[in-house]
Amino acid sequence: MEAHPPLFADRFAPTHPLSDPWPVGPLEVRDLAPWQQCWACGSTANEANESYCIDCGAALEVRTYPAFLSIRADPRGPALIPRLADPLARAMLPDVLEQCDIDEMQLTVLIDPELKPLPVPVDETTALVFGTALAQLLISLHSVGISLGTLTIDDLGLNSVDQIALRHAHQLRLVSDNERTTAFQADLRTLADVLERLTETPRITQRLDEITPIDNDQPGESLGTILRQIRTGELPDATAVAHRLSALRDERMHPVPLLQLAGSYTDTGLVRDHNEDSLFKLTLCLENNGQRQSWGLYIVADGMGGHAAGEVASGLAIRHAARTIIDSYLQQMLSGQRLYHEAEMRSLVQQAVLEANAAIAGEGRAQANDMGSTITMALVIGDRAVIANVGDSRTYLYRDGKLQRITKDHSLVMRLVELGHLQEDDIYTHPQRNAVLRSLGDRKEPQVDLFSLRLRPGDALLLCSDGQWEMTRDPLMERIIAEEADPQQASKMLVEAANQAGGEDNIAVILVRLSL
Repeated sequence: MEAHPPLFADRFAPTHPLSDPWPVGPLEVRDLAPWQQCWACGSTANEANESYCIDCGAALEVRTYPAFLSIRADPRGPALIPRLADPLARAMLPDVLEQCDIDEMQLTVLIDPELKPLPVPVDETTALVFGTALAQLLISLHSVGISLGTLTIDDLGLNSVDQIALRHAHQLRLVSDNERTTAFQADLRTLADVLERLTETPRITQRLDEITPIDNDQPGESLGTILRQIRTGELPDATAVAHRLSALRDERMHPVPLLQLAGSYTDTGLVRDHNEDSLFKLTLCLENNGQRQSWGLYIVADGMGGHAAGEVASGLAIRHAARTIIDSYLQQMLSGQRLYHEAEMRSLVQQAVLEANAAIAGEGRAQANDMGSTITMALVIGDRAVIANVGDSRTYLYRDGKLQRITKDHSLVMRLVELGHLQEDDIYTHPQRNAVLRSLGDRKEPQVDLFSLRLRPGDALLLCSDGQWEMTRDPLMERIIAEEADPQQASKMLVEAANQAGGEDNIAVILVRLSL
């Protein structure tokens, strides 16, 4: 061992003695002349032994940096970073502070990127964003004959603007012309392995009545398809992989701007003395420079509790849910272009329902009653819809002349149907048909069912309380929607049909038709 560590460029000293011969690989060094280049602003205008930077005021004290020692004639690892001209690729790798030589060795001093951990697992859209960036890094590396080498999730992190980056570049190496095909294909397979692990979701055990159903009507192309094609060699190089990943990323994040035409109607019915149902309907369309954006927020809530508590609860539900979506998303959308991210929208819709729940629970405590409400809501952005449900109000998808139930009733009778103790036709006449197992206001954080839909021109969404679907049933509602194109008139006809069938409960309905 050397008694005294060497001093590189009269400035950088290893923190530990080096063995003889000096080993190739990572190490730490101390900057014993920090005035030569300010660590904070990069200024080189400071005089020797200056204590503070004359340009930014940062303290010029001895600092420790990560570094990499390599043979000058055989550079590898971070020593290869300066060969990359692409600024986007350089931004994904640690910044090089200095490169200096002693004899046949070269020291590359780096600035620690201080990356945040990746939020594993990530949703597919986030994986596509990360994968596109990593594939573009491979394009830059391969263009100058550099192989990325081994890579794990632990080698990656998020920088200050939440873009994916590498914590180090120890694995970079130059490859000969004869090695390039094999080495570069290995890099692609490594990328596929990393993306697969990024999207792995641990299995979660849930009670049967707490399973959140998901209906993700996505096109046939998926991240899994691309990963398979990487491994089979159908995508032969980084350029092809980057093209496919970026195309799928853009498709996921740019909804088709379908027009939304919505109608609504509500009625007390023929039996109840007041209306405890509430609804909210908001449709927005922005056309600018030949481009269209469309948004819609639709909510139906069925209150319960008696003594004027039901209408208070349903009103709180729609107001607080709507306010959350408007304040957290729609106002920002009107201030500029924002990419669609399904996971964010699902989280936002869930939060809207939880805000509604908190408002009802708080008012119930204040009034010392057991008020509650169901809720079903749809946030529609172009051809994408995120739907939430608590209770037995429903959201349906009308497609190709058929009405498909999207939400699942959280009711005693539907639970009996699921367990095989009751036929579905019996739910309309069962003496316990009004008993709900889940509602807003009855617990601190209710289980919220979330659904993601990809909509098509000609589709329609129907949101309604149980006073609608119990009275008219699905076949009659389907027929009315098919026969009446105007959603406002169709909504009125649906309510009238419910009253003609007995009108035993309050009725609320929203019908949204979608077109190009």
